[in-house]
Amino acid sequence: MGTSLVSVGKMTNIELRHLHYFIAVAEELNFGRAAERLHIAQPPLTRQIRRLEEELGVELFHRTTRRMELTQAGQVYLGEARRVLAQIQEGIVMARLASRGEVGRLVVGFEGSSAYDIVPLSVKAFRERFPRVNLTVCEMATGDQVKALQCDRIGVGFVVPPLSDTRNLMVETILREPLVVALPQTHTLSDQPEVSVANLKDETFIICPRHHQCGLYDRMISVCHQAGFSPKLTQETNEIQNILGFVAAGLGIALLPASVRYLQRAGVIYLPLQQPTVELELAIAWRRENPSLMLPAFLEIVREFAHQISDQNNYLTTE
Repeated sequence: MGTSLVSVGKMTNIELRHLHYFIAVAEELNFGRAAERLHIAQPPLTRQIRRLEEELGVELFHRTTRRMELTQAGQVYLGEARRVLAQIQEGIVMARLASRGEVGRLVVGFEGSSAYDIVPLSVKAFRERFPRVNLTVCEMATGDQVKALQCDRIGVGFVVPPLSDTRNLMVETILREPLVVALPQTHTLSDQPEVSVANLKDETFIICPRHHQCGLYDRMISVCHQAGFSPKLTQETNEIQNILGFVAAGLGIALLPASVRYLQRAGVIYLPLQQPTVELELAIAWRRENPSLMLPAFLEIVREFAHQISDQNNYLTTE
């Protein structure tokens, strides 16, 4: 190799091959055996070691007619030479891993309404497959994710369409999930097998704040308008657990993705909505230009789980 190393006080002409030569001689303590190990002739090896000593300005070996051994300087240099070669090898490995998206950092955004299925499954699987990648997960409303994607603060986001600004973004719908209504257990509709959205016109809705540009908020408003009414709103919060807490306290109802049923909350029941099925879309979004090297592997995992979840939802629907 042509890479040169720097010694204290001056630039040297030492190359990586000189380190390989020195280590072989230091371990064999015999030029003949070292030459055989390196697959070179002995005289050139001897000359290279002498040149190395001249470059360093120190004697690395004590040589006699009967034996050779490392000097104190040689012992120190052996440790450093091994360390340098190990670091170079590690650098090669890391560069190759980075080129395949198997090392580095990826920041993932998600809206709270998508957190109970696809997000944790995808994050867990990615971390297991690519343990060298520093994967950071941040809960953010859809509107905040769009801004974060545009300024490269996150690499990919789980968003609820439609998005306010799709410039320079790729957006791919991965799931369509039915909405359910979360009711207090004592609600007059709690004994019904399903509920029409129109029957909720006199109810008070608990939802995330509009100024946070929450995708679930926009979808809920749209669903109510399609049913012929504008919903009455109260108790705005970003946290699904807080929404369910307010529902359990009898302060209102909520329209939420069906996967929220995995959260068993005392005092809350979930009822399906009557046909036609009201759905919430979930998409993944990322920057079109200069995406993270880790992104393709993450997207592949997300698509795998999205396919599995869709199959499960279809099976449950037909049961």
